Amino acid sequence: MAPPDATLPPISAADPQDRQSRHGMRLRLLEIAAERGIELLDRVRDRARAGEEEENLGLTYARITKALRQTLMLHAKFEDDADKSAEQKEAEAAAARAAEAQRAAQAQAGRKAHQKRQVKRAVKLAMDVAFDTAEARGEPSFDYAELHVDLHERLDDYDEYSDFGRLPVGAVVENICCVLGIEFDPALWEDEPWAVAEMAGKPEGSPYAAWEPEAAPETAPETANDDDEDDPGASAEDEDDPYGLAEEDDDRPRRRSRAPP
Repeated sequence: MAPPDATLPPISAADPQDRQSRHGMRLRLLEIAAERGIELLDRVRDRARAGEEEENLGLTYARITKALRQTLMLHAKFEDDADKSAEQKEAEAAAARAAEAQRAAQAQAGRKAHQKRQVKRAVKLAMDVAFDTAEARGEPSFDYAELHVDLHERLDDYDEYSDFGRLPVGAVVENICCVLGIEFDPALWEDEPWAVAEMAGKPEGSPYAAWEPEAAPETAPETANDDDEDDPGASAEDEDDPYGLAEEDDDRPRRRSRAPP
């Protein structure tokens, strides 16, 4: 028996009878699929009873039964949806929208908390550098504990005004350093993942949008010793006669020793 034509024209929302007809057709298609799955199971059973072993009949049987279970579950879902009223469907849709909004809010909160931790670590690093510098200069006026309290107050302010998640990390770090009176040096965080991302993405407001790290100084290539180039056998000879005391032919120029006097 050939299945009904599965090509469906657009559903008319204003025609409940049309929707009911299509619902019935979907159920029939699933029922046909279930019937043919049972026929396949019967064939596998008959082949197993006949002693056929040219293939894994157990695996084939398991796959067919799994497809049957999925078909029956989908059939039951369609029946349940058909029995629901318009109010029930709208309530379920509203609950799904609320759950999606909650997941989005939780994700946003997670991003804000992560950025807050990044800013805190960055500013604390700048505080440590400033403290070490002041200590090296003998400036006793630097109060690290008081600055630490100020840092937490600034972080709470940015959190309250929802700046985390809206501003780039570099911008928040720069602003807090400025308020705390700490030098903001972009090179201090240039290897941090967030700074690398801002250098690449150049978000608006980020101090890394127009900042380029300084290139590492080039090192001169190593060159061989001039004496070794002049005399390829110098290394081996030096090992046997490190002070150059061995007698050599008069017509051969004596090699200068590299040994200490």
